[in-house]
Amino acid sequence: MACPSLDALAAEYRERGVQSAFVYVREAHPGEYFPHHDSMERKLAHAREFHRRFNVQRPILVDDLDGTAHRAFGMLPNMTYIIDQRHTNVFRADWTDVSLIRIALDYALGTQEQHHNGLRPAPYFAELLGLRQVDQAAFDAGLLRNGPKAHTEFYEAMKRRRRSTSPRQED
Repeated sequence: MACPSLDALAAEYRERGVQSAFVYVREAHPGEYFPHHDSMERKLAHAREFHRRFNVQRPILVDDLDGTAHRAFGMLPNMTYIIDQRHTNVFRADWTDVSLIRIALDYALGTQEQHHNGLRPAPYFAELLGLRQVDQAAFDAGLLRNGPKAHTEFYEAMKRRRRSTSPRQED
């Protein structure tokens, strides 16, 4: 999990006026040990355990039981947003990647500095296909930490997904 790297990045950029928080929304892969949240008490307990297990240094905000923030921000389990001082979303990624966040922060802070120097940048939209490294052993260990059910359900869902997206043969 990338939390320690994100904490280091947050600490590095704090002196440049950047605030960072982790929003705990749901268990991405619930299992016997960390099941779906059925009460705010359970959700808060899971968030505290997450904080303890990964030693997260940034503030952790906990979404409500209905997942209002999670639905508002895209429903994916590991999204990143950078929101500027005018409350404009200047970066969004559907996966958290520390090196890409660094690039986006430097870019956003650079354009902010240009604006303060009297330049009036015109916004435009850009896309980037990010590629991330997957540590399969660590991912599997995380699934199993939540319980054998989490591991089984994840891989069953992946099999269903592969079958549903594979090209169909015509008879």
